Amino acid sequence: MDPHGSLLRRDSHIGTELSTPLEAYVSLSELADEWAERTAADTARARQTSEGFSRALSTTVDALGQLRRETDPDAIFALAPQMLCETRLFDRVMVSRVRGSAWLPQALYGRDADGQAVLEIDGVVESLQIPLASPLVEAEVVRRRLPVLVTGAQDEPRTHRPLIERTGTRDYVVAPIVANAVVVGLLHADSPRRREPLTALDRDLVRLFADGVGLAIERAQLSERSDQQRKRVEEACEAVFQSVSPLTDGLSLDLRSRNVAVSPRPSSASDLGRRNEARDLGRLAALTAREREVLALMASGATNTQLADRLTVAESTVKSHVKHILHKLGTANRAAAIACFLRESRSDERRPR
Repeated sequence: MDPHGSLLRRDSHIGTELSTPLEAYVSLSELADEWAERTAADTARARQTSEGFSRALSTTVDALGQLRRETDPDAIFALAPQMLCETRLFDRVMVSRVRGSAWLPQALYGRDADGQAVLEIDGVVESLQIPLASPLVEAEVVRRRLPVLVTGAQDEPRTHRPLIERTGTRDYVVAPIVANAVVVGLLHADSPRRREPLTALDRDLVRLFADGVGLAIERAQLSERSDQQRKRVEEACEAVFQSVSPLTDGLSLDLRSRNVAVSPRPSSASDLGRRNEARDLGRLAALTAREREVLALMASGATNTQLADRLTVAESTVKSHVKHILHKLGTANRAAAIACFLRESRSDERRPR
């Protein structure tokens, strides 16, 4: 709708309503003044909106900067709603875990009378396990990995009614938290104290923050995996050294002969290496395809919890796989099993194609 439509209509009838040039001039001057006032007001509103967006954007980026200081993925996830609530861009922020085909609210933060973010303990909200079933809004958010602005939530049939009624939500924004190409959580935000409804600007700010949370989690997980892999490689190397050193104690070279012949010995190091590789291949052949997959992930440094997430199975199932692997390989611990796997991998790389 043209905000100056009434002025244009008045302008179109000036010629018919005014009888003298002076009256026409005065009317045009008044029209120009009114047009200028309205244009100035529109410009001021646009400038105010732009400045407000800049402040909100800066505040959001600052909150993400503080969040990235954390090095533990779980701590980052837990702090996310508090950090967003402390920006004062929203009155309430809730974070939820996405596990399988359900989402589970974890923590709800609100602002007290002084504007400080405080954890709101409800008891009911935190115990909810909500299926990610169509046509639920959150199911669409997880499927498309895009944020959604919900207005008129009390009358929206695609919302989870018990949660909406419990929290008295009028309108809200929900955005996915994506880490390593997987939706690991949802971030909800609303402002019940605000008179005007939430807008697309609020949706974009929540999306920016949720994306930043996902990246922070990825970085922390990468650092964590790197440390775990380094530790496991050290353990594997130590296990290999301990298993090989007793076999190489008697190896020596007879330098007294002009031909520098090798003195009789049980076998050369290369022969021992080949026998070790053959032994490992024989033991690894006893593993099932699933057990070999688990062993490969173990060698990458994955924990039992990470293995369960990657394989989409219960952690108890992973422990059972690990137990069977150790038994079939005849190894006492994970490090020795990984050493067998690494020796086979090196053998595969050297084998002619």
